[in-house]
Amino acid sequence: MRPIILTALLSMFVYATVGASCSSASGIEPPLAPAITKSQSHADAQPLQGNVISVDLDKPEIANFTKLPPVVGKAHSERVDPLVFQAWLSKAHPNLVLTGSVSEMSPVVEVAGQWDKADKTLTKLGIPYRHVKERDIAPELLSTCKVLIINCAGDLKRDKLQAIRDFVSQGGYLLTTDWALDRMLAQTFPGYVSWNKGTNHKDIYDAEYLAPDPILANNTVSSAFWKLDQASHTVRILKQGSVKILVGSRQLAAEDPDHVGALALIFPFGRGYVLHMVGHFDNNARIAIGNFLPDPAPSIGISLRQAIATNFIVAGLEGKRLPY
Repeated sequence: MRPIILTALLSMFVYATVGASCSSASGIEPPLAPAITKSQSHADAQPLQGNVISVDLDKPEIANFTKLPPVVGKAHSERVDPLVFQAWLSKAHPNLVLTGSVSEMSPVVEVAGQWDKADKTLTKLGIPYRHVKERDIAPELLSTCKVLIINCAGDLKRDKLQAIRDFVSQGGYLLTTDWALDRMLAQTFPGYVSWNKGTNHKDIYDAEYLAPDPILANNTVSSAFWKLDQASHTVRILKQGSVKILVGSRQLAAEDPDHVGALALIFPFGRGYVLHMVGHFDNNARIAIGNFLPDPAPSIGISLRQAIATNFIVAGLEGKRLPY
């Protein structure tokens, strides 16, 4: 930034203009989707640890977005019925038409994982999906897919990664969780993010929505608790101009080797997008049976992590372009 000093009859003022421009990598990679270029002032921003900044981007009003003070105390696990998930989805996306849960024709494909079970949350929401094994990933399968979910731990063989990279480049939406960061995401999109060898020390963390937009923040809240699994992987941001941290945690930043504390992040690639969450998409409760949810968010009933991921899935189904 270069300050410009204005002198006239008025007193001296110093203005700083902040411009952000993203430069794509070498010609090997397809052009990235448009990134945010709107100027923004950091004068009144409240910094989190690791230079993560919460900024009001003066964006259009977000539907049903509730601004809350930072969470304090302890989170309380609650029994959350599937009807609560479906009511949340109906409020956030009243025009979305769904038919059943499991469908061989669904454009949502969920790859079986060892630790995360996205199919459980998709079933509660009533979103149709195809449940496949890692060996089933192929260009033919992805040609009829709009949203691909890679569950933690994300153990994929290397010959599957190119098909996933091509899928996103051509306009697909990819959701990955937790250990998929190191097991497949960093290898599929090198130079964007990586595991910095840090892990969490407890189960529940404070979460602040740093960059809410009208699509992914629809029917969510500005702060909530966020459940992590044991030894969740903290993220190192490599491509600062493209990767956007959506949700951060002060408490996790204190344990993160990079002192960033990212919980959810997104980046565009070609015509598609990648959303990665530290933690899981399923309820992730210690009690395996029932509908116990460790981190229900105030006013929305389900967890913030589940709400953001679901908004991303719906955006992929409807072909909505995201402001990133």
